[in-house]
Amino acid sequence: MERGLFGFIIKYSRRDQLLIVPLVVLSMLFYYASLDLPKTIINQPIQGKGFPNPDSTMAFMRLGFKLPDVLGGQAVHIFDGFALERTPYLIALTLTFLFLIIVSGWIKFQINTMKGWMGERMLRRLRYDLFDHILRFPLSHFRRVKSAEMATMIKDEVEPLGGFVGEALITPMYLGGQALTALVFILFQHIYLGMVAFGMVLVQAIIIPRMRRRL
Repeated sequence: MERGLFGFIIKYSRRDQLLIVPLVVLSMLFYYASLDLPKTIINQPIQGKGFPNPDSTMAFMRLGFKLPDVLGGQAVHIFDGFALERTPYLIALTLTFLFLIIVSGWIKFQINTMKGWMGERMLRRLRYDLFDHILRFPLSHFRRVKSAEMATMIKDEVEPLGGFVGEALITPMYLGGQALTALVFILFQHIYLGMVAFGMVLVQAIIIPRMRRRL
């Protein structure tokens, strides 16, 4: 049996943890898009940027990219998109934003479900290992300890560890990924504001753990 809890978690749930990681990464992409899309909604269809005339149109779902300057810097268009007027364009962007929110919520639901399933499976394994470890005690030990105490230890005292197993690695990765994604978004919008936000996060990361250790 592993001496440390994290060693036990990594040894027996490594494969399950790795299965959840792609969902966490995918959720970060939708999270970034949900942060960037409101800016587009406000700047373009609401404030009228790109719509100089009442009958002006703008391409929706245009796909393309720009080559680096080393390769010529040309713009490559994959799909020209759909030409929409101002009001339909606003409706399309709003529905897209709603779609991103729904998908992000669904991914988070799947992550929580997989964490719960993994925690229950690891709790069962922990109880089996603990029971096997108890059976190796000498008979003299069983004469001194009541059977109800050992049953309570196996059944009730390890119960909170099941929830912790699912949260131990995935939750810090998920929340840290969201914080990093938001920080990258702020840096792209305004470099100085992003540096201020990064400095505040860095100060909190240094001070808060020390305060908790003192408590």
